Amino acid sequence: MKIHQRLQSLLLEAGLSETDNLVYIELLKKPAETPFNLVKRTGLPKTTVYRSIDRLSHLKMVARENNGILKALSPKNLVAELQKSRRKLGKIANQLKEISPYLKTPSEEIEVFETYHTHDQIKEIYLFMSELPYSTNLDFGDFESFIPLVGGIETGNKFRANRIKHAAHTAICTTFGEYTKYYTTHKAEEKFKSRVKLLNSDLKNNFITFSDNSDYVLFNNTDDSENPHATLVKSKTIADFQRKQFDFLSHQLGN
Repeated sequence: MKIHQRLQSLLLEAGLSETDNLVYIELLKKPAETPFNLVKRTGLPKTTVYRSIDRLSHLKMVARENNGILKALSPKNLVAELQKSRRKLGKIANQLKEISPYLKTPSEEIEVFETYHTHDQIKEIYLFMSELPYSTNLDFGDFESFIPLVGGIETGNKFRANRIKHAAHTAICTTFGEYTKYYTTHKAEEKFKSRVKLLNSDLKNNFITFSDNSDYVLFNNTDDSENPHATLVKSKTIADFQRKQFDFLSHQLGN
């Protein structure tokens, strides 16, 4: 297969139309003094060629020089555009993944649904959960993976300083490490009015914050350490389900 045929095949697979492919290959062979010159060379209708030039210019695959001559640019530019599109599609795929667990709950039963993706956003919404009116804050899951995401012990202490003003705290942690070790000491439990229990579980990269009588639930996910996300939901249905799960596991642990 000749190199231009191979290139044409790859461009088609990349999503370029046959028309854009033909115009690009023709310019790659030889620049065009004017768009009309390209019309004559390809045999395509004038409007078709002009639209193709616009699309290829948007993809940074063709450019007009100062003297007006049209020339083909390196296909590396298309690679960059494809990578950008793939990242965008990846973000969309992640957002679809984030929303899918909640679609079984009737929409009228969800008052708030918001997602957060930057470390600062997740830290801010985590601290927001410490200020809500409730009697007992409830945490469940992989605290070890979550707390470094929002600033480590400093943020953990700030959360507890906010929460201790109006509520107690009970947690079930499914992983163990330096952060969990710190908060399970008798001194820390006394200081922060906390009860932290350990559950032997393979649940990792998920940490949920909710409470005994508020309908806000914060789901934190660190499956992808480079693209963590938090989902804030206000729903009595979802909050009640989390409370039931927590009560069940607390009884399993002898609480």
